[in-house]
Amino acid sequence: MRRWLVVAAVAIGVSLLGSDAAMACSCVPPDEPRLLSESDGAFVGRLVAVRVVDPPPQGEGISSADATDYIYRVRRVYKHGPGLRRGHRVRVRSVRDEATCGLPARKGRIYALFLQRRNHRWHSNLCLTTTPRRMRRAAEGSSSSRAASPGSGGCG
Repeated sequence: MRRWLVVAAVAIGVSLLGSDAAMACSCVPPDEPRLLSESDGAFVGRLVAVRVVDPPPQGEGISSADATDYIYRVRRVYKHGPGLRRGHRVRVRSVRDEATCGLPARKGRIYALFLQRRNHRWHSNLCLTTTPRRMRRAAEGSSSSRAASPGSGGCG
């Protein structure tokens, strides 16, 4: 009986390790100009805080997919939307962990994010981040393509 319990415990442990590896985030290399045109907002900002939404009671398990708010101080706006103003703080909803495509959580670092607006809230994920330099190039490319082909840009 003990041997069966040990085998079962090892099997469960191995399956849990395998499930973590299977949950790793995988992103297609970003096409920043396309992401900029298709996003509802875009900015470069410094991460100032990370807050788990409705954290579980103490002693209960956590999940890498728990809703988490990332708060940034906006440095530069590349696509305007509600609350996206230089110097303002903006709250972006994602999941807790980069393994499940959550936003990077290193406070004090500067990130460039493409955003989607759902239910009056900004959302993003690891696959919608880039570097400030690449965001700037995307904006330069989209403005020059609009100038080269009038009427091809979106309204707003």
